[in-house]
Amino acid sequence: MSTFVEAILGGNAGTVVTVEPDYIVINDGVSHAAVEDISTVAFPEKVLVIYDHDVPTGRPEAAAVLRKNLLFAEKYGCTYIQAKGTGYQYMADELVKPGQIIVGGGAHGSIFGARGALGINVSIPELARVTETGRYSIVVPETVNISLEGTLNLGVSIMDAALALLKEKRDVERKALAFYCPTLDQHQRDVLCSMACMTGAFTASVIEEKPGDAFGFDLSGVEPMVMMPCENRTVQKKAGIEKRGNVSGMKLQAGQIGGYTGGTIEELRKAAALIDGKTLARGFRLTVCPATSRDYIQAMEEGILTKFIDFGAQISAAGDHSVIVQGAGAMGPKECLVTTGLYTFAGAMGCEDAKVYCASTETVMAAAVSSRM
Repeated sequence: MSTFVEAILGGNAGTVVTVEPDYIVINDGVSHAAVEDISTVAFPEKVLVIYDHDVPTGRPEAAAVLRKNLLFAEKYGCTYIQAKGTGYQYMADELVKPGQIIVGGGAHGSIFGARGALGINVSIPELARVTETGRYSIVVPETVNISLEGTLNLGVSIMDAALALLKEKRDVERKALAFYCPTLDQHQRDVLCSMACMTGAFTASVIEEKPGDAFGFDLSGVEPMVMMPCENRTVQKKAGIEKRGNVSGMKLQAGQIGGYTGGTIEELRKAAALIDGKTLARGFRLTVCPATSRDYIQAMEEGILTKFIDFGAQISAAGDHSVIVQGAGAMGPKECLVTTGLYTFAGAMGCEDAKVYCASTETVMAAAVSSRM
């Protein structure tokens, strides 16, 4: 029986296949670097150029990237998407269909595996070549099956489970992960798949039948987790992961809720419920970043944004906001931030000596009240 990735790619593990992606994604995060190497575009209708990271731009260099991407899209007739929020989440909600193949230069294209599609993260040179040719050749990866059993305890989120898996499964470099997880809802599946490639895996997907060789993972045993600061972006996949209890009591200056893992309407509702009857800690800065424009509008219509504002939070434009070098939400010297964003490298959120910790919505909101981890 073929695995998920074998079925979509049309070949057995270990064989070389060439596919024509349904979508090729370029944004202002990392993949914009490919624009400088692209001399032609084979299928402009398949190329999505998305403005979703530095929203609105907080520095001249970021504005230059946006201009470069816009001129590229205009020159080749590619679709330019702005004001929709985080690109991959927008695509998952609005565009992607089961069985499709999406190629991008980021780290979280595996989110599409939660929707029955195949997300492939490639290098910048590879992204340029696939844009020019409309084709991508790849060795079909081996699949590692993981069965998520049991249910999460109260106060523990799917993000904690994903972090626990990242800590445990770091021997899956360039392999495909297939999750059997019948107790998870769609949002939880999105988060799980979007985080899975931080293991170095090729991609991730959700499957509906439990394989006989599946590695078992007990959700009921998961505790709140924290991803620790790391030296630079190149070692992000090796960042330390600890139980929250191991770093409890640490003083924090700020928190951020946003992205695939904290900015969706499901997470915004959860965060809003956690502030009932509570007060924002004196001097603590809480930033709320809805994942997509749809999440932003829905949160506004439900009164969630008003509740956050009354609590003392600042609301950012819909978008990724996982890296903020300058502008709203950036950290000062030696400050500490806990965020639902998935980057903790030095300088990711402002000053090089600021410390960034990644954790669940529950952990961030607890910190907002106590100013401690």
